[in-house]
Amino acid sequence: MRPFLYLSCLSIAVVCVVNQRAHAEDPQTELQQKQAGIEFFENKIRPVLVEHCYDCHAGEPDPENASFVLDTRAGIRMGGDSGKAVVPGNLKSSLLLQAIEHDPEFYAMPPDEKLPANVIADFRKWIQMGAPDPREGQVKTSPQKKSELAIDFEKEREFWSFRPLTKPDVPEVKQSDWPRNDIDRFILSKLEQKQMTPVQAADRQTLVRRVYFDLTGLPPTPKQIQQFVNDPSPQAYEHLIDRLLETPQYGETWGRHWLDLARYADSNGLDINLTFYNAWRYRDYVIQAFNQDKPYTEFIREQIAGDLLPFENDEERTQNIVATGFLVMGAKMLSERDKEKLRMDVVDEQIDVTGRAFMGMTLGCARCHDHKFDPIPMTDYYALAGIFRSTETVHGNRLNNQFVSGWMTRPLPIKPEHAAALKKYETDLKTLEAKLKTDSDALEKLQGDTSQQMRLKELVGIVVDDAEATKTGAWKESAYSKNYLGVGYVHDMNEEQGKKTIRFTPDLPAAGKYEVRFAFPGSGGRASKVPVNIQSEQGMQTVYVDQTKQGPIDGIFTSLGSFEFAAGKAGHVEISNKGTSGYVVVDAVQFLPQFKLPNQDVKLAKKDEAKPDHAAQQNRIKELQASVKSLKSELANLKENAPRPAPMALAVGEQPDPADYRIARRGNIHQLGDKVDRGFLTIASLQDPPPVSPQQSGRLELANWLSQSQNPLT
Repeated sequence: MRPFLYLSCLSIAVVCVVNQRAHAEDPQTELQQKQAGIEFFENKIRPVLVEHCYDCHAGEPDPENASFVLDTRAGIRMGGDSGKAVVPGNLKSSLLLQAIEHDPEFYAMPPDEKLPANVIADFRKWIQMGAPDPREGQVKTSPQKKSELAIDFEKEREFWSFRPLTKPDVPEVKQSDWPRNDIDRFILSKLEQKQMTPVQAADRQTLVRRVYFDLTGLPPTPKQIQQFVNDPSPQAYEHLIDRLLETPQYGETWGRHWLDLARYADSNGLDINLTFYNAWRYRDYVIQAFNQDKPYTEFIREQIAGDLLPFENDEERTQNIVATGFLVMGAKMLSERDKEKLRMDVVDEQIDVTGRAFMGMTLGCARCHDHKFDPIPMTDYYALAGIFRSTETVHGNRLNNQFVSGWMTRPLPIKPEHAAALKKYETDLKTLEAKLKTDSDALEKLQGDTSQQMRLKELVGIVVDDAEATKTGAWKESAYSKNYLGVGYVHDMNEEQGKKTIRFTPDLPAAGKYEVRFAFPGSGGRASKVPVNIQSEQGMQTVYVDQTKQGPIDGIFTSLGSFEFAAGKAGHVEISNKGTSGYVVVDAVQFLPQFKLPNQDVKLAKKDEAKPDHAAQQNRIKELQASVKSLKSELANLKENAPRPAPMALAVGEQPDPADYRIARRGNIHQLGDKVDRGFLTIASLQDPPPVSPQQSGRLELANWLSQSQNPLT
């Protein structure tokens, strides 16, 4: 290139760039673009925000529900916990777009219904334009979260329910003859402060009724009333209490109150109401715990971690495992397709019932945010969640449906003699079932051979089976209709009419007249006019057969007539599907001589002359029939007298991979944040709790923490 030409081209390029910059920096052009962007926002974007977003995301940010606002330019660009809602020109970093597209890995907004595709396209275009937005105003300062402020647990523990228990001084009272115990003195002290006096003592008849209802839930009989009323002992009341505490009704009445706390039910409820067949074991455990006056600390530990506790015998081991049914109870959305969500929903329910039943606290609120009223941060919730997530509760499937989850059941210890009886039963059952199957299969085979193949062998005359015939076209083998000869029959599949034939060529021992019979199993769907060509000494003749009806001879044969045939293979019978409508079915053709054959050795046996091998086969069939009948009877008797099944219980277990869990932002399991070490409620931990074993779920440590005397909530 010449130097001047190169410089000219370069100059032109520079001029173009300069002109382009000048055009872009033209105030008039820039103003027009800005105005177009604002008009686009006002017409396409703001109305959507007002209609679908402002109800939750306007005004002052709510750290518990909506951490960002969209009613100002500053608010929409700042965003919230998850990041910036809109980054001008950057689609990937604009989380608002991710939300309205209902990205499965992010929050879906609006949550109830996805915006139309054209509206989402408008938002994409608006962000690419630089997100022009004329709205003014700053984001109002929102109150910081408790977790950001760091809860002052020492100050929070000044609340009465978080203080450790202490033995108070018993107050002095003026009416010293009324109290019978220290509790009475506390009551009377408050009454005297209010210048009130206690009511009169109840008469004995009223008192005995109150006691019966309180301890057994039942009214006393007239005889029981009179027994107490007339008891002269100064300790009559104490004796009455002792007697009622010894009755099974005491445990049934007070155990029922605990079962309400433990959300006891005999079925799942909710979406698929499947039966908890072994729930009664937990019910009985609770009743026995009250009747046996089990220490409350043991009661707690067994229900949270009974399967992890030491035991001295099978009875204690059984009790400990059954107790953990406490964690399995409760309704579950068994058909939830998102199994991780189901798993964490069950964890949430377990945390909730543990808090309510043992600590009088509602902990479920902290799944999505720090507790609004109590000093329970999300970190405490997910410290507990790691424990229960490392516990196996949801297990397997039900209803033979991969989408319907099941729940954990565990075998209980059994006595050696019971185990031996079950083992012997299983062995005997397998032996009998195997023998029955062997004999049944042999019987079925022999009976099939007798009814079809032996039937073919016993027929008089010369019989040509379909297996020996010459076929043209595709014929399908079948044995669906049971009334056939040999090993089966064939049909034309009701296809390619006029292109399929099947020819039967007999090897006749002598010339003469033969009756020709056509065998086929008839039923619905068959052709009503099947052409059959008979080639004999008289030439070719065609007979049409209606296969919709069963053959009139032995339920399978239809006679085509009598024809003269030469000896040997000079003649034949040919069936075709030409002009047919429906299935053409072919089994065999029989040639019956209408004269006495010259060679007696060639003459076939009559029907009533059973061959020696057939007679032996019939005897074998009778033996097998007797054996099958006897085995079925033995099997039924064995099942009727089977030992009771091995006991099973609703009970949790340990996950093979116990691990800490992470905070789920706003409770969304698909938006996980920082990991939280497994642990307990900080507010109720007056001492440093022991660390959770990395080899176990942490339920044992939780049970010990709950049941310690220093735990104020328990």
